[in-house]
Amino acid sequence: TAECRPFQEVLIELASRLKLPAFTGDDGARKFNDYPDFVVNFEPQPGIGFLMGWRGKDGTQHLKGEPNPKQWEMYAANSCVFQYHLPESMQYMRNWNRAYLDFAKEHGWRHENDPIQIAIYSDTLQSFRLAAQGKTLGRQPPEALRPRIATYFDPLPFWYPPLEDASTDRDAFPLNAITQRPMAQYHSWDSQNAWLRQIHSHNYLHVHPQTAAAAGVADGAWCWIESRWGRVRCMLRISDAVEPGTVWTWNAIGKARGAWQLSPDADESRKGFLLNHLISDELPHPDGEPDHRISNSDPITGQAGWYDVRVRLSPAAADEPEETYPQVAATPPGARNKAGQVLAYFAGRKEKS
Repeated sequence: TAECRPFQEVLIELASRLKLPAFTGDDGARKFNDYPDFVVNFEPQPGIGFLMGWRGKDGTQHLKGEPNPKQWEMYAANSCVFQYHLPESMQYMRNWNRAYLDFAKEHGWRHENDPIQIAIYSDTLQSFRLAAQGKTLGRQPPEALRPRIATYFDPLPFWYPPLEDASTDRDAFPLNAITQRPMAQYHSWDSQNAWLRQIHSHNYLHVHPQTAAAAGVADGAWCWIESRWGRVRCMLRISDAVEPGTVWTWNAIGKARGAWQLSPDADESRKGFLLNHLISDELPHPDGEPDHRISNSDPITGQAGWYDVRVRLSPAAADEPEETYPQVAATPPGARNKAGQVLAYFAGRKEKS
């Protein structure tokens, strides 16, 4: 039968079986039994661990000290919260505050106690740019990436339009679409939490009243949002808090049917949706060659272009199904247990999810 364990436990198990140095002793035996054992006893340097509170053998030390075998329990007894109040003299201008910098080094927060300079000009970015321009020796970027690096690895901050704008008809797709983390969730797996499902079981496309009126879509109605890459059917909500040229929605809420052991007719799959279907992972190359592509991501960080897609809005037809589109193929059932019962609490009553 399948077994699901927290990813932290899996990583510790893998590291122990692979006998990675930090997870095994000199005799090859594993150091940590499980995640709590790892959190309490792992030290990147003597006296420094994951948790600052109740350190030392007797739990009387804070910030720095030997591992405390009862530290996990002491955190649990204090609602998993530990606070340490810095003296007022250390609370301000900490990048230059000598007392704070010495304190930070003493407690392992910094390797040195030198001032922290806030620099606008980045020598690191300039080193990449000079390499792309062929002005330095040593490692060189691939030829195909030289123009991208030379352009965007500017050592000074600058603004440039989203990369997708260069390959999209702005008149045909006049709106910017963005997607953000839900306020009460962070990841799609949060739909496994019955209480969070009461807050977010599906999402809407939030649109300024003028934009919705121009597209002929009423508040709460079904609509189509399209990019040059795909189209999504969803429900619309009017909001004065949205710029007229922008539409947005939560991510992580829409699910394939049966995902996370939810019922196939759960709101997450019938009413929830994602903008992923509108966003391409690649863009046409600026050289115009049809077989040349570039990543649709931030040139420096590699972050996907979740904020860069351009879209248009139109009403759904009256005879169309009142459910989101596309409907992704149902997730294989996998391991079955009591999750369906646990996830089935809505508004204080137990019913099928």
